[in-house]
Amino acid sequence: MAPPLRFAVWDGMPDPGAVEEAGKRIGREVETRVISSNEDLERLLASEDRFDLITPSDYLVEKMIAAGSLLELDHDRLPDVTSLAAWASDPAWDPGNRHSVPFAFGTTGYLFDRKQVDAPASWRTLFEPAEGGKVGLLGEVREVVGAALVAAGHGLNDTGERQLQDAEAILTAAAPSVASVSSDDFISPVREGRVGVHHAWSGPASRAVSGCDDLDYVLPREGSVLWVTTAAVPADAPDPDAALALVAELMRPELARLAVENGGYSSPNEATQEVLDRSLARDPILFPDESVLRSGLTVEALDTRAEKRYEALFERSLGRPLSSGK
Repeated sequence: MAPPLRFAVWDGMPDPGAVEEAGKRIGREVETRVISSNEDLERLLASEDRFDLITPSDYLVEKMIAAGSLLELDHDRLPDVTSLAAWASDPAWDPGNRHSVPFAFGTTGYLFDRKQVDAPASWRTLFEPAEGGKVGLLGEVREVVGAALVAAGHGLNDTGERQLQDAEAILTAAAPSVASVSSDDFISPVREGRVGVHHAWSGPASRAVSGCDDLDYVLPREGSVLWVTTAAVPADAPDPDAALALVAELMRPELARLAVENGGYSSPNEATQEVLDRSLARDPILFPDESVLRSGLTVEALDTRAEKRYEALFERSLGRPLSSGK
């Protein structure tokens, strides 16, 4: 009997029920490991046995392609790849989606409590709360340092000395107000009133907003991060053929829709969007208009030296190790 396929997934993406069903369709058991950040995925790949399938986000795909760490995909075995929205069909981080398939996308902005905070208009709101106000940050280095760079008037991926100094100054000044650093749970700190505003991803934020009139989600005026999470097969995958068969099943609209309905992840697959309930398909948080997609800021891969500088800046300015937010 073949061993289980090992699949590193995000919480709810792909949907656990969809993974189980896809496994049954190809006749294989699937063993999943949940990640909460791209740094988390990198640590997992470095410390554990090989995985058959992984879910890296855009910039990590770019980095792994450069390192020769991902296999090229046979699109003839992925019929639903033709249903991807035009903007997701030829991404800069993986032209032609040769090594990855977009599974989900979203934005990064703020989840906030209307009772505590006026509608935030700028990234500065996250780093300069009113006196006594508490805020929360995601536990992902690129998102946090990138937001500080943008707040300082720089580019999301800048690596210059002056730019990083400006970002560090913003984060250091904000540190006493930071009550939460988490990519696992950025909803309950706002819902329970522990913070007034939390750095957040759009999918879980949409679900939180729909369930509570006091909560809202907004994109900062300086520009928001547009992120894409993919499915990719590591170069050392034990069973790449079965992994690709699993991807093909998970792309089918009846299974892909479950990540939207149950996990709040937006799908770049237009065939999937067509089978969603209208309330979801028209949710402006889940599916923003074209202007947001065109103007979204994209996280880009950095060289190892720059990555280490970002990590050191994060730890130094916030006074906590990277693992604390995972």
